[in-house]
Parts: sequence; structure tokens; C-alpha cells
Amino acid sequence: MKPRKIGPYKVNDELGRGGMGVVYKASHELITRDVAIKELPADVVKKSDENLLRFRREAMALAGFRHQNIVTLYDFIEKDSGYYMVMELVDGITLQEVLKDGPLPPDVAAVIGAQMASALEHAHFSRIVHRDIKPANMMLSKTGESKLMDFGIALDEQLEKLTKAGMAVGTPTYMSPEQVGGEPVDARSDVYSLGVVLYECLSGMKPFTGANAGEVFAKIRTGKYPSLSKVAARVPAQLKQVVRRAMMRKPKDRYADISELKRALDRYLANHLGMAPNALLVAFLKSRGKISEIEALSRLTRTEMDRAEQVQMKPQGSPATSGGAMPWGWLMVPAFAVVLWLTRVAWWPLLKPLLPK
Repeated sequence: MKPRKIGPYKVNDELGRGGMGVVYKASHELITRDVAIKELPADVVKKSDENLLRFRREAMALAGFRHQNIVTLYDFIEKDSGYYMVMELVDGITLQEVLKDGPLPPDVAAVIGAQMASALEHAHFSRIVHRDIKPANMMLSKTGESKLMDFGIALDEQLEKLTKAGMAVGTPTYMSPEQVGGEPVDARSDVYSLGVVLYECLSGMKPFTGANAGEVFAKIRTGKYPSLSKVAARVPAQLKQVVRRAMMRKPKDRYADISELKRALDRYLANHLGMAPNALLVAFLKSRGKISEIEALSRLTRTEMDRAEQVQMKPQGSPATSGGAMPWGWLMVPAFAVVLWLTRVAWWPLLKPLLPK
């Protein structure tokens, strides 16, 4: 890649490329801060004025956010007919990449879900609906933070709508039924999409699949998908219920808002986690080989690392971890009493002389 400068930033590498532009890794030459620069090239701008309007709206949305689980916007640059957003560079990996190695431990999935719900709570307070919640738009940093990205098709309820009535906007697998139908959406659509992401995190599979978008849309409209009890039986019942309610087909039957979903996840974590959420995520990334042991130990003590590994290895969905069911050990008490009663003919003559008269 030939040397290039964008304002005061020197471009070092290309991080990714999509239909709407390119993301680069760059550094500010004066203060030596690494950043990510998202470019909207001139040829994309020429295709439609709407592309530039969406890009600017995404920058406006990010500029208004101040939240640890949303990527930070540092600057917006217009240069040589190109447009650039200068953003926080998250040192980590997308949730999409992590899921290629299989489902996540329930506690890890719940931590990510709670952090994403917190990010969306902040966005919804500003009356912005994300509309593209999916694993590819979530980063897991090496410091144990989940970061929500890409507000490119976000809906700002205070501005004129860019999407025409009847037009479906989003990523098919994660779209809510109302998105699929091109109906008006509100914050409950993000609640549904986050429920779909949690389902995939817990089961390792998408709830709705098909040969094309049309087939996926048809399945989403029915609201029918394999229950977590069938595809991920050992997930704690409390967490299954959270996902089930978030993914209800009718918006009125879901959590009333993202804050209610966040509280449900927080209650689950309060009963199950027993350690710092960030520490658990760092140890999890180390266990999946996404960060080295040295990187993990730069954030955690050896005791925290060992504790996190024990949490990840514990049986999931057993009575002790599935929402308050009775542990098997307690069943031994009545069972032992029954045995004593059935054998009373044998032991009573031996015990009777020892009893007080």
C-alpha cells in the first residue's frame, strides 16, 4: 500500500472493505495515536446523494454518543471529494469472527448482551435506532469491552426518514419481523435483533436460515424457529427465557424497551457471574486463542485468570445454575429418610436400648 495522508493522519494499513467504502488503520503524526478511518469514496458519493447523507448522519450520531460500549468519533474530514470519519481503533476482534469457533459459554454471552444493551440504551435515549444489530458490528476488545459499531443505517427519529415506506433495510438474518415487512420500526426492533444475536451466541447457529433473503424473510414472518431447549439444552433456563421474550414476533410482546432487556440480563449475571465482566471476557478471548497469555495477564492477575477459567468450565444448565432449581445433593436427604424407614425392622431393636426411658 503506497504512503497516504488524510489530514494529520498517516494511513498504515487497510482493515476492511465493503460496498460503501474502506476502513483504514492510521496514526496521528503529532500525538502518535492510532485510529480507524472510515472512508466514503468519491465514486460512492456520485452514485447517490443518499449515500453521503447517511454517512454524515452516522457521523452526527457517533459525535453525540459518550459511552464505553460505543466506538468514539474523533473527527470528520472532507478532502479531495472524499469523506472520512476518524474513529477509535478497537484492538480486538469482531463477535462474528469469534462465533466461527462455536457457541459461547452462557455467562460470556450474557456479558456481551448486557454491554450491547447498555450501548443501545444510550443510543435510544438520543432517539436513534441502530437497525443493523449483528455480530459483525460488535467488537470484543482485548481489555474485555464489547463495542457497538456502524450506525450507517441508523434511524434518527428526529430527522427526515431516508428509507421509503415498504422498503426493508438491514441484514436479513437479524432483522425484526417489522423490518422484514418494511413497516415503521422503533427501539423494540433493536431488542429483537439483539435477541437473535444472543440466540446465535448460545447455540452457535442462526435461528432463521434459507437459500436466499426471501426464504429467510418468510421464516422470520412466521416467528417460528428451533427453541434453545432443543439446540442448546444446557443453557440456563433463565437465559433461555430472556432470549425467547426478546424474540417475540409482535413488538408488544417483547421487552418494552432495551432497558428492560438489560435489567433481565443484569439479574441473570448477578445470580451467576461472581466476577468482573471484563475479566471474564479477557479470559474467554485468551481461551479461544484470540489473545496471548501475556496480553491477558497484562489485564488480569493469575487468580482472576484461574477464576475465569473455572467459570467457563462449570457445567451450564445444571440445577445449580439454571435459575434456582434444587441441587441434586438436597434430594439425598429425603431419599436417606425413606431408606431408614424401610429398614426400621432391622435397626430398631439395636437403637431402642440406647434411647432414654
